[in-house]
Amino acid sequence: MFTQRKPRAPRLLLLAALPVACLATLTACGDEKAPGSVKVGGAPVTGVHWTVRSMTVDGTTTEAPRGTYLEFVSDQRVRGNYGCNRFDARATVTDASVALDRSVTTKMYCEDTKQRAFEKKLARALAAENTVKTAGDDSRLTLTGPDGATISLVKQRDAALVGTKWTVTGLGADDNTESLPKAAEGRARLVFAKNGTVSARLGCNSGDAKATVEDGHITFGPLTSTKMGCVGEASDVEQTMRTVLKGRTSYDIQGDTLVVKAADGTAITLTAGA
Repeated sequence: MFTQRKPRAPRLLLLAALPVACLATLTACGDEKAPGSVKVGGAPVTGVHWTVRSMTVDGTTTEAPRGTYLEFVSDQRVRGNYGCNRFDARATVTDASVALDRSVTTKMYCEDTKQRAFEKKLARALAAENTVKTAGDDSRLTLTGPDGATISLVKQRDAALVGTKWTVTGLGADDNTESLPKAAEGRARLVFAKNGTVSARLGCNSGDAKATVEDGHITFGPLTSTKMGCVGEASDVEQTMRTVLKGRTSYDIQGDTLVVKAADGTAITLTAGA
């Protein structure tokens, strides 16, 4: 299993090759064409979360870390996650090939050596021109590089916001993201109900609030919660949770990952069923 630990030093830098907004939103960047349907082998690949399952190099297949994915935003832009860090890249996408060019990449430190190694291999492979083939009623993609390395992807539907147990796995501010502190792992989560409410475990206390979902935003009403005294890392997580679960926020779901961001840039990252 791949794990991610919080380092002692700051973990995120943004490279300036593309505007930062490209990394955080689906808004068209620079002079690229507006997003349109991109097809590979006659099958549409845009608007789909393509989970990277594995990568084969020199006959050795390595399973991808959880959360590794690609999204074809347009024929000139691809975004995703290399296995630890997210990226947003200019790209050349045709009906038979894809190659990434200039990109914005987060620079989180990943303690797991296997995770770091996979990320470097995948980033290097995607920078080359890969041929693309579909299989399995268009639910699978295979990217093959000029050196014979292959990347296997499978179509994955985004998890449903309502009814899913979302466990908090990361905290962020101004597009900087850190793993949850070790002592607080598994102690914070959200569950959105069909009646327009959300139940929350905040890291120490628990509570409920009204949650109105519309147009990519969630508006949280006043949070009613228990009032236990909290200290240490659990208290830090709870403070961030309370900041986010207040008023109008934006949200984005990619596969099994949910990011909820407050107007001041404070954000929480959650994983479905974790």
